[in-house]
Amino acid sequence: MTLYGFLAMSVAGGLGMYFAVGFAFEWLYYRRRRDDAASWKCQPRRFPTPALWRRDILLGSANLLVASLASGVVAHDIATANHSAVYLDLGRHGVAFSLATTLLYFLATDAALYFAHRLYHRPALFRAIHLVHHRNTTPTAFTSAAVHPVEFFTYQAIMMAPIYLLPMHVGGLIFVLVFQHWVALLDHSGVRLRSLLPWQPPPQFHDDHHRHFHVNYGQNLGVWDRLFGTWRRHNRRYGEDVFGGAGAPLGGSDGDAAGPAPLIDYGVRGDAAREPDRDAPARDPRTA
Repeated sequence: MTLYGFLAMSVAGGLGMYFAVGFAFEWLYYRRRRDDAASWKCQPRRFPTPALWRRDILLGSANLLVASLASGVVAHDIATANHSAVYLDLGRHGVAFSLATTLLYFLATDAALYFAHRLYHRPALFRAIHLVHHRNTTPTAFTSAAVHPVEFFTYQAIMMAPIYLLPMHVGGLIFVLVFQHWVALLDHSGVRLRSLLPWQPPPQFHDDHHRHFHVNYGQNLGVWDRLFGTWRRHNRRYGEDVFGGAGAPLGGSDGDAAGPAPLIDYGVRGDAAREPDRDAPARDPRTA
């Protein structure tokens, strides 16, 4: 296959999945079941404005187009000259080694994404870069790629750098990249879906990240937030001005004197984490 073939295949895959999943949620939930939002939506009374919805699609599409073109170039190189550590012949290292390095790649990149995401929640970087993504406090699947280009490049670099160091079968690489894209779309959907994997928090977990800002940083695994104290807790105050990931005491007094506040139990669908939704509909601060 020529370079142009790889570019076309990569763009079709990246943008195709983005639009297919995004518009499927839009039709199945946001259009057909909007009047019944209390039964399925993480934030039932809050929807993005049309201007914010269009902005997410345009920005997300632009980011994914550039990333897909870059991925197409890398895929062509792997299939031809191959300057990476990725191999095509499963017999070269065997099934067990290939599975182990794929798992290592997934765990290492997920940890790196957690820390990079958390870094972008530092006050200066948040206000200069990451706030572009948090402009939508009630996300849809299209919000998944609607980030500042610098931040998007950071995450892409995290996913691409290991392939030049870690021997890995191409099938494992493709699986992890597609899985990451799929989970990002589901996590931003705003729909209370079940978590089919025990280590994977449901979409409510990341929806709370957009609603409460500086908490629940994990991309795929909830373990990093549990280990580093950034999982949302009961009886803590969160918001755009509460940095750090641990929240702030309620009522101006430290409620942790008797020990840390208990973690929010998201269960398999996030129902236990839901709160009365007293907020007004989300507005686009650029157009309001």
